[in-house]
Amino acid sequence: MFGVTTSDDYKPVAWMGRYPIRITTLVCAVFVLGMFATVFAEAARLDLTPFGFRVWSFYHGALWQPLTSVLIQNASFFFLFNIVFLYWSGAEVEKFLGRRRYLQLLGLLLLVPPIVLTGWAVAGMHWSYYGPYEISVGMFIAFATLYPNIEMFGWVTLKWLAFAGIVLGSMQYLPNHQWGNISVLWGMCVTAFLYIRYLQRRSASDTSPIAAVVAKIFRRRPKFQVVPRASGRRAVEPDDVYESIDPLLDKISKYGISSLSASERRALDRARNRLLKKSK
Repeated sequence: MFGVTTSDDYKPVAWMGRYPIRITTLVCAVFVLGMFATVFAEAARLDLTPFGFRVWSFYHGALWQPLTSVLIQNASFFFLFNIVFLYWSGAEVEKFLGRRRYLQLLGLLLLVPPIVLTGWAVAGMHWSYYGPYEISVGMFIAFATLYPNIEMFGWVTLKWLAFAGIVLGSMQYLPNHQWGNISVLWGMCVTAFLYIRYLQRRSASDTSPIAAVVAKIFRRRPKFQVVPRASGRRAVEPDDVYESIDPLLDKISKYGISSLSASERRALDRARNRLLKKSK
């Protein structure tokens, strides 16, 4: 929804019956397969060191390590919680950004460990890295940046829940002084936050009609006004497209695009098509 993109970019990759298959679905499935592979490899007493990220190995030809390091994960209930958390937040981010920008975000998050740990290596400290936990937290930070004021459990907003997640994630590494993991965690959180903010500011400064619509999402407006329905006449779309979809944009900004009903999605698609025709 940032800038002018095709509507296909926001559709699922495929469908399994009535259930959409998104990039987030595939990422979570790969992480689960990585967990099973880790368990089987450890049961066979195989050495997984070449697949974790190490700066020295990476710069000597092990270019696969940024990808394989996030797949190494032991089986635990925490891993199940982590995957559910990643799917929930990642799917909402993907719905909002579209597939192309969502893949850009994933790519940036995967680049954080090599960059951060290379900095530590230059300073004389060498750390290894593996596991998908930091990516899950980074994706949740992106979700909380998009919808900071959504209330969870009826009393805590996403922005405060995200802050608590960063603090708790950092505290689990503090007892063993795992500064490498802490810096990767914070690096991913900062990267996700800045990427979303960059897209928001870019859309606000863009002069295209679609960008103007998206910019309204991030601007405070008065509450909805109830307009009486005209009886016996067919509803006519207003000339001002922005005013016709303001309530829908408010709903998206508060509860996510998945909260729209089928009729509301059709209304949003009609408004977007009208704006695309005007821009052409």
